[in-house]
Amino acid sequence: MNTRRRFSKKKMIILSAIILGIAIVAFMSFLNAMDPFRHLRITIHNQSDYDLNNIQTSLTTGGNSFNTNEKGSLHLLEENIPSGENLKFAPQLQVSGESSVYLTFTDSRGKTYNEVVCGYTEYLSGNSYVTVTNENVTVKEECM
Repeated sequence: MNTRRRFSKKKMIILSAIILGIAIVAFMSFLNAMDPFRHLRITIHNQSDYDLNNIQTSLTTGGNSFNTNEKGSLHLLEENIPSGENLKFAPQLQVSGESSVYLTFTDSRGKTYNEVVCGYTEYLSGNSYVTVTNENVTVKEECM
């Protein structure tokens, strides 16, 4: 007499689905843990009544002057951000040593903004979140 039990197809499918679910959760947790070490990404949330254009990121090293003459220290975006829209991008900058990253843009009224989106970085990694409203611009830095 065979006392060994066999799993039914239904039980195998349920067990496989549970294992797959656990694997997906573990993988997503790994990705979230690695997120600060990815190339710097900037997310702009335009909650104002105005379109944003002339968007550029730039690096400074050392003093307070912009180093826009050095190769890799300026990145111009071709895209505009309409009112109510979001844009996420990875600026193509080349850092050498301690630097800061600035974001400059103009709204459709012609008002120009210059914001620090990463006050200190050596690796250009992490995230910065910029929220633009009619009253102000707020930046949340999570960069390294």
